[in-house]
Amino acid sequence: MAAPWADATGLAYIGLFLLSGLACLLLIPRAKTFDDPEARIGMVWLLGTTGVWGIFKAVFFVAPGPIREPAYTVGLISGFATVWAWLYFCSAYTGRTLHRNPTLRRLGAVVFLAVMLLKLTNPLHRLYFTTREVTTPFRYLAIEHGPLHWSAAGLSYVLAAVGLFMIFELYVRSGYDTRPLSVLTAMLGLPIAVDVVATLTPLLIDVIYAPIGVAVFAAGTLFTFGPRFQAVRTAAQAEGPSVYLDGDGRIRDYTPAASTAFPALVGTTGDRFEAVLPEVAAAVDTDDRIVTNDSGSQAQYYLVSASDTGGGESAAQVLTLTDVTSIERKRRQLNRRKRELAERNELYRAIIAASFAFVVQIDIDERRFEFVSPSIEEFLGYAADEMDGEPVDVVTPDEQTNALVREYLDQVADGELIQIRDFRLESRDGQTVYADIRIVPIYDPSTTDETRTTDDIVGAQMMVRDATERRRREGLISVINRVLRHNVRNELNVINGYAELLAAELDGDAASKAARIVETADRLISLSDSAREIEANRDQSPDLEPVDIVPIIDETVRKLQDRYPDASVAVDTPETAIAEALSRLETALWELLDNAAKHGGDAPSVEIAVTETDEHVLIAIADDGPGIPESEREVLSTGREEPLVHGQGLGLWLAYWIVENLDGEIQIPEHDRGTTVEIRLLKSSATSAVSGE
Repeated sequence: MAAPWADATGLAYIGLFLLSGLACLLLIPRAKTFDDPEARIGMVWLLGTTGVWGIFKAVFFVAPGPIREPAYTVGLISGFATVWAWLYFCSAYTGRTLHRNPTLRRLGAVVFLAVMLLKLTNPLHRLYFTTREVTTPFRYLAIEHGPLHWSAAGLSYVLAAVGLFMIFELYVRSGYDTRPLSVLTAMLGLPIAVDVVATLTPLLIDVIYAPIGVAVFAAGTLFTFGPRFQAVRTAAQAEGPSVYLDGDGRIRDYTPAASTAFPALVGTTGDRFEAVLPEVAAAVDTDDRIVTNDSGSQAQYYLVSASDTGGGESAAQVLTLTDVTSIERKRRQLNRRKRELAERNELYRAIIAASFAFVVQIDIDERRFEFVSPSIEEFLGYAADEMDGEPVDVVTPDEQTNALVREYLDQVADGELIQIRDFRLESRDGQTVYADIRIVPIYDPSTTDETRTTDDIVGAQMMVRDATERRRREGLISVINRVLRHNVRNELNVINGYAELLAAELDGDAASKAARIVETADRLISLSDSAREIEANRDQSPDLEPVDIVPIIDETVRKLQDRYPDASVAVDTPETAIAEALSRLETALWELLDNAAKHGGDAPSVEIAVTETDEHVLIAIADDGPGIPESEREVLSTGREEPLVHGQGLGLWLAYWIVENLDGEIQIPEHDRGTTVEIRLLKSSATSAVSGE
């Protein structure tokens, strides 16, 4: 009988297995361009073991007699190794981690070594296979498989089926059209069917045909359908909308989820993607790669990710659209809050810049600066960053001032709010400057207004306003006022004395003119006294205290009756009436009562009534005089006294100024006869009054 290579059938078998083996080995360089490194290892391993298996199948037919059985055994070992390479590839390709599991790896190694040992020792036990020489259809060494072979083959078929399940499950999960790939993958199982048929008919040699199926599968997945094969994997692992593009940017496939999210994709296979979804195509090259989908009732946001596929060829591409709506909405909300916070910070900065020279935060325990606004440099010459951590006494001129600072901070630590006027500070160049300072405690933000205590105070905030120019200006004004008052009063006293002498010595019209001089001088002296009162009240503390106004009214009425004994004064007050005020209120009351008595005629009538509401203490001063002139009403209503419409003195202006600085109000209701002036002060919650200033 002719040798196998001399027979057409034998030559076909030899060529088929040899071609399969060589094809697998030649495909290894192509497999090394596979995108995923683990799937690449699996594919290279699969092709290597299958290639060796196929070549030794061919050697089995052409080798001399003594070599044929060992060649077949080597092929069997390579074939069994192919099963494990297949499982490794399937696990890696489908995104599973079975191939990394140490337990499964060790178990697989034990099973492989055990089966390999049985195959190598087959000449001793002959339970794996036996051989016999046959001449039909050509001369070759026929293999008759034993029980160990069928056990190993059954295990191999089961493991191969597990791998196929993983592959087909991924095809379904991808959402792409995988029918060509499914047919190609099914080719792996076709040799198994041929193996079964070969055991039933003499028309086929009973030999394992698996290398042929692997070669066909590898060639198809690495060349013919390579980009799609990897695109399917990318889409399935993304588990979201995805679009598969070819090298020209044309749509080759898309998942149902993609067409649901973007209905414009329906029926666009073959169209250029940038023409179908230009906003998505443009998002690929942006930094955030976020695209907005407004096709639904609410805007949805997707993260666009591009993955090159095709066994190393970057022409094909899979665009994955990950739904990041929830995250993006939170991000945009956070950005809006950041913008609002930035705008608010800018507003606060502008307010601080307009209201204060600088603002600092102080560690109340260490007495050190924790934060200093940059504007300190303009006021004191220090850069903000160099003040961080510095002790607060770096800006005070002497130990006495340091002691005051410590005292103030101790008060703030007890929860008090501190306001200081004309406080001395020292600039970087040693100059003394003056500032108005407000210091408030900073509480732990986790506490509420209702529950916080002094133990929750974590620092102090100090707001500083430049008072240097104001102090210099007020000092100059004060000096001028004192000089003018002193000189004017002295000169007026001289004028008044001589005018009185003239009035006593002269008769008729000359005496009347001298008396007129006396009256005018008296008014100017009164004006000087009012100016002195204004200056005296200017520097007094603005902090209000609980004050019982009834004794103040009684004392003011006593003085009024002493000066105007012919005046009729009626007083209607409760036993006590405690308001938020200061003792300087007596000055305002005197000016109003004096004005009422002075302009009430020869026998003026003045009424004073005090009433209380839930929030206020009301003082009404009424007279039966001719009524207050409109110019004087303007003073009491607005505090303004225009140069050309001024009244007879500063008394009413002083009354208005004092009441306003006590957070009170002055009103003049309309009456047919006389004048009524109403003073409204805040009612105090205290049950007793302080002794006064």
